Amino acid sequence: MNILISSAGRRVKVVQYFKENLNKVNGKVITVDCDTKAPALYFADDKDIIPRVDDKNYLDKLINICEKYKVDAILSLIDPELEILAANRKVFDDLNVKLILSPLEMLVIGYDKLAMYDYLLKKDIPCVPTFNNIEIVEEKIKQNLLDFPFIIKPQKGSASIGIELANNVEELKTIFAKEDNLIIQPFYKDKEFGIDVYIDLLDGHLVDIFIKEKISMRSGETDKSIAIHNSKITSLIKDFVIKTNFKGQIDIDCFEYKGNYYISEINPRFGGGYPHAHEAEVNFVEYIIRNLNDRVNKKYTSYNYEVGSIMMKYDDVKLI
Repeated sequence: MNILISSAGRRVKVVQYFKENLNKVNGKVITVDCDTKAPALYFADDKDIIPRVDDKNYLDKLINICEKYKVDAILSLIDPELEILAANRKVFDDLNVKLILSPLEMLVIGYDKLAMYDYLLKKDIPCVPTFNNIEIVEEKIKQNLLDFPFIIKPQKGSASIGIELANNVEELKTIFAKEDNLIIQPFYKDKEFGIDVYIDLLDGHLVDIFIKEKISMRSGETDKSIAIHNSKITSLIKDFVIKTNFKGQIDIDCFEYKGNYYISEINPRFGGGYPHAHEAEVNFVEYIIRNLNDRVNKKYTSYNYEVGSIMMKYDDVKLI
């Protein structure tokens, strides 16, 4: 089995995990990226360069690479590419190439923070209130339903790009007026958690959960974290999986605020903190490979890791 990891970027560990698992069964990992200096390119069995996802030649080039390397499945590590792949699922079906991702409708909702809030609200799943109308926010402040500080960020975006904090009305108005398509969220953050979730690609049931409390962040990714067990978060995730239609690997951000738990963001892909789960022997790569071989994973029953392990990312160097 040959798996192509697209937009590999800096996710060296994810590439290595797939390579370790696939090489055991004579499979290969092929990495592609639009940047020849993307570090993860150089840790695969084969690599190639593709245009940016917004380039008119992107899809044709990706198809050619699939044919060249006899690719069996594709995994993308960036949000904008997920929708493009899902929208062209039939093209890849005709090539006998499986896509490791959620259905298109879930990806569209997941990339739009306001749409995701509305969706979760209708499903009665606790989530951080999200607004794109400053007048509504000001009215809720007057009614003592919301209070400062507020987070302002792009309605569609990732990697914590464009996020700003407002501590008073003047800052809120100034930041919100900077550009279009911004959203406002109250700063629900006594503690922050990252949850790695695997949902069976074939049956859609919950397979595994790994919960980490975030100690520090860098460039929108978890830099340090500690593994925990939390029954309330686990119940929240179980409810989320039952009520939604996500598939495969999901990265969920969750805030604790005044003793309650709220989903902040959903990234339907591997998150930057996944290496903590993998090193704690929660192996999503094995689950993916099993599904790609048309085998259903066992349903989730309990935590498959010990509490207390701490992940600390560090920099390394590769010369090419």
